[in-house]
Amino acid sequence: MACLVGLPTLVIMPLSRRSLLRLGVGTATGLAAAGVAGCAPGTDEPTPDPTCVSRSSLSGHRSLGDADLIYDISQNRNTFWFDDGFYGQLGRWLDDYRELTGAAKPDQVWTYGSWLDGGPDCDSWHDAGRAFDLSRLVRNGEVQVSARYDIWKDYAEDRRRRFRTRYWALAASLHLHFAYVLTYLYNPTHHNHIHIDNGRSGEQLSTFSTRSTAQVQAVQGMLNHIWDRPVEITGDFDRATAKAARSVLEQTGTDGGLDDGVDQWRAFLRATAARRIKRH
Repeated sequence: MACLVGLPTLVIMPLSRRSLLRLGVGTATGLAAAGVAGCAPGTDEPTPDPTCVSRSSLSGHRSLGDADLIYDISQNRNTFWFDDGFYGQLGRWLDDYRELTGAAKPDQVWTYGSWLDGGPDCDSWHDAGRAFDLSRLVRNGEVQVSARYDIWKDYAEDRRRRFRTRYWALAASLHLHFAYVLTYLYNPTHHNHIHIDNGRSGEQLSTFSTRSTAQVQAVQGMLNHIWDRPVEITGDFDRATAKAARSVLEQTGTDGGLDDGVDQWRAFLRATAARRIKRH
């Protein structure tokens, strides 16, 4: 069993009926379904519908790069199943995250799951092996960065601020590589993990949509907690949010605003991820 320094050993979020039914599968993959229910696209734009694939069409992995994949509920290493292209994207994201933030290489990636058997529903990119629920990165038994908002939201102020800064730097790096990234701001289902899928962005880096609730929420979270630009968390790309983001871009040497194009969007995210080094 994997043990972490300074965190409670187990906090389990309530399970949906769909998840409870899947617990009867009796395998690590079946157990993984407990953590992935309720991850829906975070945009109002028309997007491709998720597809269902069989596990036999996917590749099983017990690590991401050199880091063991740990199932957060059992706290044990497990095999998780992925679409090959999506798995490769996750590896590229992890390398980029380390380069942007200056973080040391993790030896464990904790997760609530990847593929699950969609059955007749087929309403999530998890059903295609193209989604992943990330809960924390760990090195030598110590948490480098945690998506377990359900745990660290109750920490003392200074410690909570440190965890929150690292969380939003992590989220920025994920938003760079994937268009669907759902944080704790999206709904309570995501208080114990960040959901990632490539249903909208495919094999490319992400683009920004002012109509994406999840992306705009994340921008507002980053402005508040990384850049000290207080804005209201609304999920709407309002004038205050646009102005604050433009001032960050200007501060970091990029002209324009987030709604001007991919260069501004990606520059904002890269600068936000790198800000982790300067703040903590």
